[in-house]
Amino acid sequence: MTSPHHDELFLAIGRLEGKVDSILAQQSRQNDELKAHDARIRSLEHSRGYMLGWSAAIGAGMSLAANYLVKHFA
Repeated sequence: MTSPHHDELFLAIGRLEGKVDSILAQQSRQNDELKAHDARIRSLEHSRGYMLGWSAAIGAGMSLAANYLVKHFA
């Protein structure tokens, strides 16, 4: 039979093990959330880059058209 002191130690170890398991589960959930956020941010950055590229191309085209019109009709 174990002494009362050993029973208290086993109980404390059990509590620590439960807390460690809880912390590991919480960390796993946070990692999953970070992965989801990363995917969303990557998607937003990609679409923003796509839109900026098209905007730059349209701006360059409009500038060339305006330059052509000014040279030929002014």
